[in-house]
Amino acid sequence: MDSEKFFMRLKEKAQDLGFAQIATIPVVLMDQELSRLRHCLDSFYNGNMSYLERNHTIRRDPSLLLEGAKSIIVTLISYKPEKKQTLGKPGIATYAYGKDYHQVVKERLRKLAEIMLDLDRNLKFRVFTDSAPIFERSLAAKAGLGFVGKNSFLINKEHGLHTFIGSIVTDAKLYYTNPKEPLENLCGSCTRCIDACPAGAIIAPYTIDARRCISYQTIEDKSMYENTGESGHRSGMVFGCDICLDACPWSKKGKTHSIKEFDPLVLSNGKYVTEIDWDEWMDMDELFFKKEFKESPLSRAGMKKIKNNIKYEMANNCRGRGVDPEN
Repeated sequence: MDSEKFFMRLKEKAQDLGFAQIATIPVVLMDQELSRLRHCLDSFYNGNMSYLERNHTIRRDPSLLLEGAKSIIVTLISYKPEKKQTLGKPGIATYAYGKDYHQVVKERLRKLAEIMLDLDRNLKFRVFTDSAPIFERSLAAKAGLGFVGKNSFLINKEHGLHTFIGSIVTDAKLYYTNPKEPLENLCGSCTRCIDACPAGAIIAPYTIDARRCISYQTIEDKSMYENTGESGHRSGMVFGCDICLDACPWSKKGKTHSIKEFDPLVLSNGKYVTEIDWDEWMDMDELFFKKEFKESPLSRAGMKKIKNNIKYEMANNCRGRGVDPEN
């Protein structure tokens, strides 16, 4: 089977597995991206995310992830929900409604990669989704799957912003679909994402100060607000944030997802995670949380942090604000 026919088979399998789009690209050096990262690190925009300070040789050269790597298969999979939380509930980022996407996407990537073994049992590959020190959004853009917007999200003209990026690094030489020139950045003069961020985290187009970002504050930053002296609302968000995403006109693009694992988690008491109220979160015990959320992205923050985020919102008179599904 020639390489182009093999790619068509790969594409067909990807569609069967629920991927929205797929592209192939030769391994490329990421010097420009690494330079931007180092500038952000020099400015301490990474906060306490020290992992961004490591593995810079791999970030520059993704081939170091796999001996003899020649190609990268880049995929998109939608997580756009059919229905968002109603106004007044403790806000959860839409990507965290269901099962942890790392597990869901990786499982599908492995099934996709198994096709390559039909060609050559000796081929090697590794699969990643937000789990390796690589510039996934830039790779997706180089592969022709979209452009990186001013809020740093990958924007796909057909599927919008509600997508997870998955990558397969392989030592196979494939038929490459990446465009000769990068896709046009269509943000233009629009600054809706910048204007919408209540914390001013997008300090310049394409530049995020994570320390100000609500998503960082509610998940990655393990400090408790009582010890930081912080004030000001987070628009009702208690895990992650979709504000700059929702503000983007391109977020209206794309169909709702077809992956059942991304549907809102249903707890043993019959309640959807998106329906849990402020008092219910505060009354939740650790045993219940660990049992119910063991496969949820919310486990990354942990119950103590989520409760602290809720306390922060209540202390800043934001209880009841939540996420407006019409925005």
